[in-house]
Amino acid sequence: MNWDKEGNEAVERLRMMLRFNTTNPPGNESGVARNLAEEAESNGLPADVFEPVEGRGSLVIRRKGVGSRRPLLLLSHLDVVPAEPDQWRFPPFDGELADGYVWGRGAIDSKLTGAVMMQVLLMLHREGLESKRDIVFVSAADEELGGTNGVDWLSREHPEVFDAEYGINEAGGFTTVVDGKPMYLCQVAEKGSAPVDLVAKGNPGHSSVPHDQNAIVRLGNALARLGHAKLPHNPPESVVAFFESAANAQSEPEVGELLRSVLVPGQSDEALSTLPIKDRDRLMFDAMLRNTCAPTLLNAGLKRNVIPSEARAGLSGRPLPGTSESAFMDEVRSAVGPGVEVELTGPFRPGVQFDHETDLFDVLTESTRRFEPDATVVPYMQTGGTDARFLRDIDIHVYGYIPMRHEPGPGFFELCHGHDERISVSNVTFAVQVLYDAVRRMVI
Repeated sequence: MNWDKEGNEAVERLRMMLRFNTTNPPGNESGVARNLAEEAESNGLPADVFEPVEGRGSLVIRRKGVGSRRPLLLLSHLDVVPAEPDQWRFPPFDGELADGYVWGRGAIDSKLTGAVMMQVLLMLHREGLESKRDIVFVSAADEELGGTNGVDWLSREHPEVFDAEYGINEAGGFTTVVDGKPMYLCQVAEKGSAPVDLVAKGNPGHSSVPHDQNAIVRLGNALARLGHAKLPHNPPESVVAFFESAANAQSEPEVGELLRSVLVPGQSDEALSTLPIKDRDRLMFDAMLRNTCAPTLLNAGLKRNVIPSEARAGLSGRPLPGTSESAFMDEVRSAVGPGVEVELTGPFRPGVQFDHETDLFDVLTESTRRFEPDATVVPYMQTGGTDARFLRDIDIHVYGYIPMRHEPGPGFFELCHGHDERISVSNVTFAVQVLYDAVRRMVI
């Protein structure tokens, strides 16, 4: 196999995809979806672009197998979050190739996923080998803004697309380093979402006569309480599996014990502060242990010289798998304390958790070790969410896994919605290698 050739083909596809500005809103994913559809059809693979509304296209390609096993789903998305071009080294929608990296919004999240999966699909198709499963490639619209015009719609209107035994998705495969040892994170679970508002009310008046019934001050006090509080320690099964697997992989027994202590409520904070990890990973580990609810929006006031009667803060709630709406809201109310109302302003979406003791998890581990013999692959819960949340109630196991070797510089979460988002050419090739090997093992 000429891996440089296959990797470079994936790189050029990724660069093409990045040149389509699919910032959501408004999305406008249909252009890149049709471009990929034309590439598939030119290689003899039928492709469909589904549009619930004009411009919001999702791509579906199916390579037929003999049907002795249920299909394998390859899931990605085409939309991206907004970028601030003046903060970037290269324009975010130019698909620049420089210094051994592909630069652009979506280079990590998640046009990379689609470019790599498309490459794997084409490689297997060009081999012409009979497969025991269908391979279904989906590159969807609207993941970044709720999935209404993407997988949510597609799973309701075309449920046959997702009739699969296993799925491979975004949001896993990157590494975290504990005591100098990189571990590849296979995402087997993810948090849900809960849009929550804090609403403080008070008495309006002229700003020249301050009083103690100011809604902004009340809201500020509630936000301060929330900022200094942690919601209860309650790791789900997938998080327990992560820390136990990570502990078992350590060469130093003391580090293994610290990882296990993170799971013990009274010992967790001290163990986390002592672990030999980067601060960005310390924050991620802490968020994996509990529900979170971070302030992200503020709205108050009509005019500078008017004390407002209402002040509102928008919070991004992230409930763990297994957490109910009522339990989550009770935790938030307890953390913010009195003086404000706590409102759920949209649908509560529970977290999702898939069994990690499966053939697919074992195959992903084996394929990673083929190209990285000392690799450790551990189950992992993503603290954000993906389109897998729309598949939680069907008979499928979905894992996030686009493997990337550890490299110096910003981490996955710093890049995926940050400035100068980029992926190295070598890691694109590595992802193609591992994913090709894994998919081939699953279907041939």
